[in-house]
Amino acid sequence: MRASQARDAGSTPVARSKTSSRRSTDRTQVSGTCDAGSIPAGSTKNFRMSLSKTRAACQLADLILAEVVGNLRRGKSEMEVAAEIRKLAKAKTDGLAFPPIVAFGRNSARPHHSPTERKLKPGDVVKIDLGFRIDGFCSDLTRTFFTAEPTDFQRKIYETVLAAQKLGIRKTHSGITGKDLDAFARGFLAEKGFGKNFVHSLGHGVGRRIHQNPKIGPKSKSTLKLGDVLTIEPGLYFKNRFGIRIEDTVLIEKNGAEILTKFPKKMAVLAI
Repeated sequence: MRASQARDAGSTPVARSKTSSRRSTDRTQVSGTCDAGSIPAGSTKNFRMSLSKTRAACQLADLILAEVVGNLRRGKSEMEVAAEIRKLAKAKTDGLAFPPIVAFGRNSARPHHSPTERKLKPGDVVKIDLGFRIDGFCSDLTRTFFTAEPTDFQRKIYETVLAAQKLGIRKTHSGITGKDLDAFARGFLAEKGFGKNFVHSLGHGVGRRIHQNPKIGPKSKSTLKLGDVLTIEPGLYFKNRFGIRIEDTVLIEKNGAEILTKFPKKMAVLAI
C-alpha cells in the first residue's frame, strides 16, 4: 500500500516513515521482556540518560509502524507482517521489546492474538501492537486501522476507545493510584455500555522490562510517581467480530503526562 492510499476516515492521509536510520550496536532480539529493572524517578543524570533511550525507542516505534502500515496490501498474512516488524527491529533498533501482535479481521477481537497465516482482505480491521528496545529500554505502541469505511458501530467503538484513552492520559499524574486511574477509563467505558468488553488492565509500567511496576488495573496497589513511564491502552473486543485498542507510552511529569509515542490516532482507512 502506498502512503498516498492511506487516509483518516473522512480526512487526511496517514504519513509513511522515510527513516533509514540504522544502529551500529548489537541487535539481539528478545522474546517477551527487556533486561530487568526500571527507570528511576527524579532529575538525575542517570534518569535523563534513561529517558533519552526510552524516547528514542518510542520514536522508532512510531517510524517502524508507519513503514509497516505503508507496506500493507491485500493477501499479506499476519505472520508476514510480524516477520517484517522483526526484520525492521533487527535493522533499526536493539531488538523487539516483545513479540509483535498483528491481527486482521475477527482476530483483532483477541486482545493478545498471536499472528497466523490469516491474509489481509478489504473490510478487515487491522490491529498492530509493537515495541522495541534501545540500549535496554522499551517502548510500546498499538494502533487499530480500517481497510474500508467503518460501519456506524465500528466508528462508535473507535471513538469510544479513543475518548477513554484521552481520559486516562488526562488523569495520569503523580500520586494517583493505578487502581484509581484504571477506574476512570473503565467507568467511562461502562457508562457507554461496554464495560464487559474491556477485558484487560488499562496499562503497565515500561522500562527495562516491557511489563513492570507501576501496574494500572483494578487490583493494582501501585501509586504513580514523577518520572514513571507507563502505557495507557484501553480496548473493546467483540468476539468473532473485531476489536479496537489504542495504546501510547507516556511519561509522568510535574503537570501531568507527556505522550512519548506520537503516531496519529485519528480514525484511518487504509487503501490496500
